Amino acid sequence: MNVDTVRAAVEAEFRVTGANTPSWPDPHAGAEDEPDEAEYSRVSDPAKYRILGARVEAWLRALTGLGLATVSTVDDMSAMWRGKKPDSGPISQARWVRPHRTDAIALLVCTSGFKGPTDNGVLLGAGTPAVEIVLLPDCGCDACDSGSAELLEELDDHILDVVTGAFTHVATPRGTVQGERDGWSASGPWGFAEAEQVLADARAKRSAYPVVSGTAWW
Repeated sequence: MNVDTVRAAVEAEFRVTGANTPSWPDPHAGAEDEPDEAEYSRVSDPAKYRILGARVEAWLRALTGLGLATVSTVDDMSAMWRGKKPDSGPISQARWVRPHRTDAIALLVCTSGFKGPTDNGVLLGAGTPAVEIVLLPDCGCDACDSGSAELLEELDDHILDVVTGAFTHVATPRGTVQGERDGWSASGPWGFAEAEQVLADARAKRSAYPVVSGTAWW
């Protein structure tokens, strides 16, 4: 099993799950000027972001179809987050995607909504209980719209961070440090060397702080 195999399975499933959620190009591609001011307060088509949910369904089908995980509905939404609940729209559905490997971490997939629909947003978490990974779209306004391809790529990348075992989250008094396949992000005043050391300690299981980390799902 490898990343290419998983990606291919997702694409095959998405041809089915995404059949009724069309993609769209970047409306600002090639534009030399900043978006019009009115675009920042306008969401012309909130329903089009349902494509995120269709992509999530493709991921869940692929991960279970490959024998890597099982999916179950969250029984108690009040207890699914570690610490403060992330700031998102109302959550209409929450599911655990649990890998069969006991040394890998679970993925939390929540369906949320904004501007009318109840299923046009996705909130991801990792671990049990979970820490927040990302809310997509982070802003659905017309000015921030960069097309569906970039949005789906971001979703894929975050899920792959967990599935490949690259995701590492460390909560310290100075802020959090989060490792990913292509680097890291942090909240708080972190220098490069400091953040790298925090992540190295966490991955080597010698961190003094709360850590969410695990191995690849295969």
